[in-house]
Amino acid sequence: MKAVIAIGFGAFFLSSLVIGLRLVWLAYRNRELPELLIGIAIIGIGPAGFAGTIFALLLSPRHPSAGSCLLAAATLAVSVGAVAAYVFNWTVFRRGDRWAKGIVGVAALLFAVFFVGRLVTGGFALPLHLDVWFHLYSIVMTGSLLWGSGESLRYYALMRRRLRIGLADPLVSNRFLLWGLGIGSAGVGSVISIAFSLVTGSAPQEFDWITLSNSLFGLAAAVLMWIAFLPPAPYRRWIARVVTA
Repeated sequence: MKAVIAIGFGAFFLSSLVIGLRLVWLAYRNRELPELLIGIAIIGIGPAGFAGTIFALLLSPRHPSAGSCLLAAATLAVSVGAVAAYVFNWTVFRRGDRWAKGIVGVAALLFAVFFVGRLVTGGFALPLHLDVWFHLYSIVMTGSLLWGSGESLRYYALMRRRLRIGLADPLVSNRFLLWGLGIGSAGVGSVISIAFSLVTGSAPQEFDWITLSNSLFGLAAAVLMWIAFLPPAPYRRWIARVVTA
C-alpha cells in the first residue's frame, strides 16, 4: 500500500510542478492572464502547498518550530493558489456574472481570515488541530476545484456543439474535458477527507485508507492534467481521428 501511495503522490507532485511552471513561463512569454492564474493555482495547491504540508508533518517530530513555519508557508501557498483558481474560474467562465465576482471576493476574504486566525491562535503548531480554521480552509480550497471542474465540463459540452459544425478545435475542446475531470478528481479526494474529518474528528492522514484514497485521486488528477496540457502525439492523432470520423 505504501508503494501505491508514494506513486500517486509522487505523480501528482511531478505533474503539477512541470505543468505549473510551464504555464507560468507561457504567461511570461505571451502576457496572458489565464495561463498565469492557472499556473499559480497548480503550483500553489500542488507542489508548494501539498508537498510543503507533507514535509512539515515529517519535520515536526524532531524540529517542531521549523515544521510549524513550513506548515504556515505551505498553507499560504495553497491559499494563494486557490484564490488564483477562483479568479481563473471567474475571468474565464463567468466574467459577466456579478455573483461569480462575489464568490471570488468572499473566498479571498475567508482565506485571509483563516490564515490570520490560525496565526493568532497558534493553529500552525503540529500535530494538526482539526478546529474551525482547518475545516474552513479545507472547504473553501475544495470549492475552487469543484467550481472549476463544473465550469470546465459545462464549457466542454458547449464546445462539442461547435465541433459538430467545425467551429472548434478538437484538441482544445478535449482539454476542457480533461481539465474538468482532473481537478474534479482532486476535488472529490478532498471532499472525502473533509467528510471523514468532520464525522470522526480525526486527521485524514492518520488512516491508511484515506491516505490511499487521496493518493489514487491525486494520481488520476496527475494523469488527466498531463494529457490535457502535454498530450502525446498518439493521443493528439486519436482525438483528431475520433472527431473527424
